[in-house]
Amino acid sequence: MPRLILTFKTLHLVMSAEKILRFEKGFKCRVTPVPHGLSDSVCGMAVELLNDAEKQGALAALEAIDLSPTEVHEII
Repeated sequence: MPRLILTFKTLHLVMSAEKILRFEKGFKCRVTPVPHGLSDSVCGMAVELLNDAEKQGALAALEAIDLSPTEVHEII
């Protein structure tokens, strides 16, 4: 199963995205360090979606509140 990593510009945005996705929308996700060399993310943290089938729904939920990730990575 691929790892789905969502990066954001700041740690504040990472924490906000996790709060929305995990606690308000019920998606399975966690805050995780950005894998080395994956992104130029300043904060070094990202949101990892734990169920790849939820990718489109999670991205749509974030887009609806103008909190789209800077980058979306699938790591196999």
